Amino acid sequence: MKFNLCVPGKSFFSNYLQLLIGLLMLAFVSPVSAIDSQPYPEFDAIYDARVNGIPIAEASFSLHRLGNGDFVYQQKSTPVGIASLLFGAKVSTASSRWRFTNNRIQALEYRSSKEDGDADDNLHLIFNWKTAHVENVSTDGPWQTKMPKDTLDKLVMQMALLFELREGITEFQYPVAHQGRIKQYRFKQTGKEKVQLPIGEYDTLIVERLDDDRDKSIIWSAPELNYFPLRFLKRKQSGLEIELLLRKVEFVGQEVSD
Repeated sequence: MKFNLCVPGKSFFSNYLQLLIGLLMLAFVSPVSAIDSQPYPEFDAIYDARVNGIPIAEASFSLHRLGNGDFVYQQKSTPVGIASLLFGAKVSTASSRWRFTNNRIQALEYRSSKEDGDADDNLHLIFNWKTAHVENVSTDGPWQTKMPKDTLDKLVMQMALLFELREGITEFQYPVAHQGRIKQYRFKQTGKEKVQLPIGEYDTLIVERLDDDRDKSIIWSAPELNYFPLRFLKRKQSGLEIELLLRKVEFVGQEVSD
């Protein structure tokens, strides 16, 4: 398999890390229901990220509950292999603080940070549900916009997707605060498939994004692992493939790894 070092470039790698933050995965948000006040078990997970089969980053995700009952969902990606040699160990992070209330996810605060990133990479969003506005209070490109009910940030939306899959829902539409506006994302469960990874073989549900005419985005979610995503694939119109593969996930009291 060929890998042309002249193709990706620094700007591509920056965009790629943004995908890691926003796409695991993708952009999911919506009304959500669950069975009790602990909507999902706390976890720590690690994914291997590849571009056209070449290892390029390690992405970690975690969900933890705070003392006040809020939840924090966090992501961190670090270049590995050839990417770290070309671009250095520049870390990209994102976090979403949210509350589970009235059987729904309510976004409260979103932060993202990336070395050498632009205004879209370094955000600090505050969701004000009293005024129904979301505001980017970062000094780098601040903005504010009115938001509809159940608007989420682009990181926590994947949690909403997991909840809905668990409820047996097969079509999803999510309003997401994005670049000073509210963007609508649409997804649909399109099939089932066995996925073989070093951690084991699992039956999965396939979910595809519907609102992107240029690129194809797919998630494989395992009901046996609390509907956790095992694999994410983004196939760009140019032929470039960006993939995340689960290496390890540890739920509270249970570890699944290779």
